[in-house]
Amino acid sequence: MAAFRCMNHPEREAVHQCARCGKPLCEECYNPDFGRCRENCADSLVKPEPKGRSAVFRVIVAILAVIGALVVLLATICGAYIFTLSN
Repeated sequence: MAAFRCMNHPEREAVHQCARCGKPLCEECYNPDFGRCRENCADSLVKPEPKGRSAVFRVIVAILAVIGALVVLLATICGAYIFTLSN
């Protein structure tokens, strides 16, 4: 039975398997910290930094929240006024 060969180095025997993609790997290609390929799969663990919201976006959201709260307050007042007139 032939031994598995490293996917990146066909001349080397594979001694590990990537936990993510399943590729057979030699010692050089295996990242023991993550149990993954050094070049491909371990790099995918780095999360991109989230984009910051602009100041204009935050101001617009705040204004819309205030307008929404005022609409709810107005609807409540009108509803209470109409309810008291009907009694």
